[in-house]
Amino acid sequence: MTLIPARITVDGSGDTDEVGILIDGAIRPGTGPEQKLISRSDGRVLAVVRSAGPTDVRTAYQVAAEAAPAWGATGPAARAEVLHRAADLFRQRATELAPIISADMGKPASEATVEVAKGAAVLDYYAELGYRRLGTTYRTDFDEDIFTIVEPLGVVALITPWNFPFTIPIRKLSAALAAGNAVVFKPSTNAGITGLMIAVTLLDAGLPPGLVQTAIGRSSVITEALLSAPELNGVSLTGSYEAAVAIRSRLRMEVPFQAELGGKNTIVVWADADLAKAVDIIAASSFRNNGQICTAAGRLLVHTDIYDELLDMLAAKVRAMTDTSGPDELGILVSDREADRVEEYVSLAGDEARDVIRPEPGGWREGRVSPAVLVDPDTGPLTTEEIFGPVVTFEAVSDIDEAVAKANATAYGLTSGIVTGDVAVARRFWKGSHAGTVKVNSPLTGVPFHVPFEGYGHSGAGWAEGGESSLEFFTRTKTVYLRS
Repeated sequence: MTLIPARITVDGSGDTDEVGILIDGAIRPGTGPEQKLISRSDGRVLAVVRSAGPTDVRTAYQVAAEAAPAWGATGPAARAEVLHRAADLFRQRATELAPIISADMGKPASEATVEVAKGAAVLDYYAELGYRRLGTTYRTDFDEDIFTIVEPLGVVALITPWNFPFTIPIRKLSAALAAGNAVVFKPSTNAGITGLMIAVTLLDAGLPPGLVQTAIGRSSVITEALLSAPELNGVSLTGSYEAAVAIRSRLRMEVPFQAELGGKNTIVVWADADLAKAVDIIAASSFRNNGQICTAAGRLLVHTDIYDELLDMLAAKVRAMTDTSGPDELGILVSDREADRVEEYVSLAGDEARDVIRPEPGGWREGRVSPAVLVDPDTGPLTTEEIFGPVVTFEAVSDIDEAVAKANATAYGLTSGIVTGDVAVARRFWKGSHAGTVKVNSPLTGVPFHVPFEGYGHSGAGWAEGGESSLEFFTRTKTVYLRS
């Protein structure tokens, strides 16, 4: 069995590696079913994973619980030193990691390289932010002092998706470790190699072995063990609304839960907008990473005065897109199943939309779904459901109240945006928008790691993620009353 995931090759050379799960600093075979990790670029078997079973998860929690107290008692300087070293190691290994991320889930290697760089910056940020989560002293009318101290939760479970297989796990891991917690980490099985590489690099940076346990496994096999452990003190999820509902229903009442979920996100383009700028914003918001971004724009609401002109400009942009390497490359959807699901939505537009604009009908090649603009769809699934692919609807609106109402006509509330030079119009939109993040003249995709990120409705639950909000989630406050 391969003990170092870095030995996995993604260039077609070498034999298929066999990997397992990481517990107590060592990669070992799991007791769950064998799984094959398939390259999205050429269909090769990248690795055979001996995945986790319930007994492995049980062991992972026991090891994490043993390691947590010492790390929680470690000062912020020592924790910061480990996180900074990890950031440096990730930068050094970026050329190794990028093709693995690309093969794991299909995004272009150029985007994967950027993802590694951003993840390293996140580690540096939380390394320093660990000093900031301090207690407070209160004055009273009595002869006593009252102060609070901040403590880590203890052992936390992190459940992460495949669309950003590096930065999302790193964002959660950085905050959890900076706050003094031990982690049981479940990456998506569609990004299992990347998850192992993250954990191994953290160990190489000097993180004590028991603090990160990595369990690659099928949810149907290990979810009960993952959520019912008596050592579990918190769960952070990035995933779907349905997954969040299922997880929260299984947690003990006292276990805090943080969930960053999906979105059906809208961009409004107003009559005074710079249309060339608007097209660039739409392309970045709707088609980047093949639309596999929770903040991606799935709906465009365009003022009637510029409707025809903007549609012509956007159509020209979309029809010129290719799947070749370069700035226009969209990559491959994470699985054939996901590609088929997205194409089903586009097919639905044949009956429920006036027109479908694409570079060409269907996908470019297997797994590569060409972008689509669905013009004037009927109100229904195309306008209210998250498609999670390079697909956006295009509709007309005549006033800002109509735009706000349509943008809010979904169960989700993650992001929204408007392109306009009129501050009064922009203000009416951001005040009325039922979304946790509203952007003016900016792509919806891309959320800085130091800024709070919270979804309304079906887009989130519990604490906001990002910045100091994440540290707040991964800690708890104890109040001390002192009289002499």
